Amino acid sequence: MPRLRLFLRARSSTLLLGSVGIFLVSVSCKTEKSTWASAYQIETLSQGIGGPKATARPGDFVLENDRIRLAILGARNSLGPHTSGGSLIDADLQRNDPRFAQGRGLDQLAEVFPTVNLNVATIDEAVGEVAILSKGGPDEPAVICTIGPEMSFITLLDALWALQWIGERPYFHLRTDYILEPGQAAVRIRSTALFEDNPTCADSLDMSIPAETVSGDGNLPVLDLALGGEGGGGLAFGDFYLQGGSVNVFTPGVGFDEETYVQELIESGANTFTEPIRVPFLAGTADRLSYALLNDTGNIYVPMFNTSQTVAVGAGVDGDGSVGRFSSADGPFHYDRWFGIGQGDVGSAAAAVWEATGRSVGSIAGHVVEQTTGVPLSGVRVFVYESGAEAPFLEWTTDVGMDAQPDGSFAGDLPPGEYELMVHGVGRPDSERVPFKIQAGDQLSAVLESPRPGTVYFEVTDETGEPVPSKVTLFAASDTPSPRDPVLGDGFIGGNPAQVIFTADGIGEVVLPPGRYRAVASRGVEYELDWTEPFTVGDDTATNLRLQVERSVDTSGWISGDFHVHTFRSHDTGVDLHTRVITMVAEGVEYVTSTDHDAITDYGPPIADLGLQNWVRSAIGLEVTTIEVGHYMGWPLMMDHLADQGGAFDWTGLTPIEIVDQLKDLGPPSGDEPLMVLAHPRDGIFGLFDQYVMNPYQEDGGDVALGTSTLNALSGNRLLEPQNFTLEFDAMEVFLGKRLEVIRTPTAPEMAAYKAGDNVDEVDILMRTLDEQFDLEEGTYTLGYGWEGVVDDWFTLNNLGYRITALGNSDTHGTTSVEAGCPRNFVMADSDQPGFVSPAAVAQAVKEGRVVASYGPFIRFYANGDERIGPGSDISGAEVELSIEVQSPGWIPIDQIELYENGRLIEVWNEEAIDNAGVVKFSERVTVTPEEDSWYVVIANGGADLSPVFTPVEFPPLFLEDIVTGALQGIGLSNFLPEAIPIPRAFPIHPYALTNPIWVDADSDGTFTPPGLPDWLVEPEAPE
Repeated sequence: MPRLRLFLRARSSTLLLGSVGIFLVSVSCKTEKSTWASAYQIETLSQGIGGPKATARPGDFVLENDRIRLAILGARNSLGPHTSGGSLIDADLQRNDPRFAQGRGLDQLAEVFPTVNLNVATIDEAVGEVAILSKGGPDEPAVICTIGPEMSFITLLDALWALQWIGERPYFHLRTDYILEPGQAAVRIRSTALFEDNPTCADSLDMSIPAETVSGDGNLPVLDLALGGEGGGGLAFGDFYLQGGSVNVFTPGVGFDEETYVQELIESGANTFTEPIRVPFLAGTADRLSYALLNDTGNIYVPMFNTSQTVAVGAGVDGDGSVGRFSSADGPFHYDRWFGIGQGDVGSAAAAVWEATGRSVGSIAGHVVEQTTGVPLSGVRVFVYESGAEAPFLEWTTDVGMDAQPDGSFAGDLPPGEYELMVHGVGRPDSERVPFKIQAGDQLSAVLESPRPGTVYFEVTDETGEPVPSKVTLFAASDTPSPRDPVLGDGFIGGNPAQVIFTADGIGEVVLPPGRYRAVASRGVEYELDWTEPFTVGDDTATNLRLQVERSVDTSGWISGDFHVHTFRSHDTGVDLHTRVITMVAEGVEYVTSTDHDAITDYGPPIADLGLQNWVRSAIGLEVTTIEVGHYMGWPLMMDHLADQGGAFDWTGLTPIEIVDQLKDLGPPSGDEPLMVLAHPRDGIFGLFDQYVMNPYQEDGGDVALGTSTLNALSGNRLLEPQNFTLEFDAMEVFLGKRLEVIRTPTAPEMAAYKAGDNVDEVDILMRTLDEQFDLEEGTYTLGYGWEGVVDDWFTLNNLGYRITALGNSDTHGTTSVEAGCPRNFVMADSDQPGFVSPAAVAQAVKEGRVVASYGPFIRFYANGDERIGPGSDISGAEVELSIEVQSPGWIPIDQIELYENGRLIEVWNEEAIDNAGVVKFSERVTVTPEEDSWYVVIANGGADLSPVFTPVEFPPLFLEDIVTGALQGIGLSNFLPEAIPIPRAFPIHPYALTNPIWVDADSDGTFTPPGLPDWLVEPEAPE
């Protein structure tokens, strides 16, 4: 049994867990180091910060001292998650190692920019200013000022401000001073709201008043404060605190699993805009680097907390309802906070901001060793809990950052109080909690033990006995608790596996706590699974597993591709290039396109580094990621290795038509026009169809019909005017990641039944029946109101004469939340070997529609017995024989096959016709005699759960429009947005596949005449 010995001696003590020894604390004098601070404008890239997320370039600004380095965006548009200049874009420690000199740092920050009332400063080449107020020196701070008129971060909010704020815009100017003192590892950020015309950075702020309003219950309701008052609201100061996908977010009292915490709040009925999450600070850890944000005078209030958008508010000012409520004669208002940089754990970043603010702390230092052996452990975490708390308050990592001595050491500061320590390492049993008390000025020493794990070694081979790229998923048996704890930084994975391992060669190892486990090997949807029997892992024992994945699905003549993929070059992703390639081959994806957010990336070098050219090939691409006019992808492109973001362009202010034109200009030197792809068209504020209110039930002069939402109309965003809409795309995503809820439009009865709590789920919505088709044609009911499925949108486009290829892409940002190739595309190719298929050939096949989009099943669909007349083909004749074959491995059963003519369901095959005992689940020939020119598609689907290969969606995704809707409900303005649509949003992933059309010229006149919209496709009415 571990035990604790505590020795208090003056201001030092030793904690001992286990019989390791007692270490006396000797306090030595620190060598005085020279301190300084400096601010300057970047002239060459070598002066920048550098790192995986670094975006600063000549013309931007550096703020640095003897401990840290920061980059402030100049007066230009951001290519990160923000749209304007003046933000904090790069941040790193001051590193003496020459490997990180000359602009080769380790920045992993996405972007931090100030906000007042969710509005931001407009700073670009034409408006606003970024200036150096103090160049700094040995004894003086370095200061950079940014200033510009306010604007809404999203124009969705413009309508609200127009209703609640009186007067002409800008309502105020937002100035932010970044103040870096010598010797500090944190920068003070002071944001000031100025209510005067054309203020500049040269103006004095001596009369500025601190904004400190907090309600009597310790709450800071953001929109209620910003919008309250008959004549207008007050001020809510904070930041869009976007640490980014390379940073693991930590919240005191929550730990590393903020997503589950927020979801539980939502399920309990909480509204985080009226009752923001209150925390003492926010932090995040990354590779040899960590960050922390601390309010200068109190707590931080978080109304918006998700992976893409986090808002951290710290102060406010009440409005009095009068037009002149913020008179310049009263002085401006400001808010101070600190942004600190640490070595890679939460504790070092928190220590930076506590030191800068003069917080009273004690210190603790120690080592972690393995139980029994006494071997020092590097890279394990020491968590600090407030006494009796369920979630940790702080975290230290042993041998953190650039610590070159692997002695299991950790150290840090703590505010006075009673705490508990616990050691946690991935794959290791947790230690017991050790209680202790610390006072200001105390210096404690501790030696902690971590129990021993066991090791599992595995090899995965194919049917020939050769090792193959693969994935191994391990689960704890029913009598063994799962070792995965997302709160402690293990990461949440649906289905709660103990570990998931991706390998490039099928060979690997993993450590696990003692217990009983099962393992399963997989290699995507063309291979069978191999499950082990339960096996026992003991402490310090080795277990060897041999697993085999057999390729059973015959996809000859086709290759599988995922054409929407992200890596660390996207601000919201942390997956490095080599890991991304390994996930692709492990999941059986043979072709991959890089589509980072506003950054062009090349997977060719990591594929070559890993020696995987025979397994996967790549194309260079880009996702143009606007905030409010949709997302657009193009490939293959040319990457400019010397240009910012690989040659990606600034889309600010461009219409969709202009974006598509610029994307085409990035094509390869061959002169081949890149493939243009519309990404996730039904994705709320990020979806083109949603933003332009594309109506699939109506046509406008034979073309698509568009509308305008109430808020978009009130916002006055001219980019959203109908004339800017375009459908100049070769392809569009009809399947995206695990968004099964946006595939099909539910029927009105399905939607009503789900809302009433009846037994209706996503499988019912995904599957169409002939009875449903009959009822739609008879007018018994319509499709559901307010929710449009992308497949049904695509049917409408086909009927109007558009030939836009349907794609299914993963949009993967991680490794297990949405796996590589979930879903994927089977693309017709001249060779089954990806290395022999060029990007241009794949792009051309996609343009021609020779694609089957799939969550598992593979469909061969062709006409008149000729497999060459498959999806994307044209054929003439009044009578056509259609051949349909559906294959899938044994773990993917199929329940239904559907055949559509011009979007109308004309044939269904189910259990009686499907043989799930074999790989070929279905094979049938059917003759059609169209009365008009017609197109035909096949859908194969089922209700099976595809986990563990594709993990389930356990929590409904939280999107920006959902957050805004919740905010408006909290302040009584929800009538400006439509009511939330009742539809399943959490579910397992099910088999589903869709072919592209075979186009039949029934009258053989040499022209395909679009059939137009069918009479039965009636626009739904809002339910009473």
